[in-house]
Amino acid sequence: MDLIELENHPLARAVPLKMPVEFFVDGEIGPHPSLPGVSGKIVTIVIEKKFNRFERILAKIFKAPPELKRVLDHKNSLLWELIDGEREFLIICQQMDQTYNEDVAPVGQRVAMGLKTFERLGLIRIYFREEE
Repeated sequence: MDLIELENHPLARAVPLKMPVEFFVDGEIGPHPSLPGVSGKIVTIVIEKKFNRFERILAKIFKAPPELKRVLDHKNSLLWELIDGEREFLIICQQMDQTYNEDVAPVGQRVAMGLKTFERLGLIRIYFREEE
């Protein structure tokens, strides 16, 4: 899908927003645009586990960690960093396409899939801007 065609994408006016979740960046710097808040490093998201009473007992017996650390690859790390609550889907697609070119083709589908996965995991919310 061409970037011009993305204007008709269902998420074209979408603005993803990170939920209050702990994460950190680490490792070597990969390809990334020169934008504020975008480091190009690998992102690790820390998800607190929510146990019911029985699971808490089992977790205590088996000394299960209270959190899950999800390490993202370079492309999803960049996608995560581009989500700032201001950038629209189209801008994020443009930045991903300029950074990774054919590696993220078709960019609209790849970015939409990444956003939907983050949303399904409760890590982001997707809002829609009104038409101007």
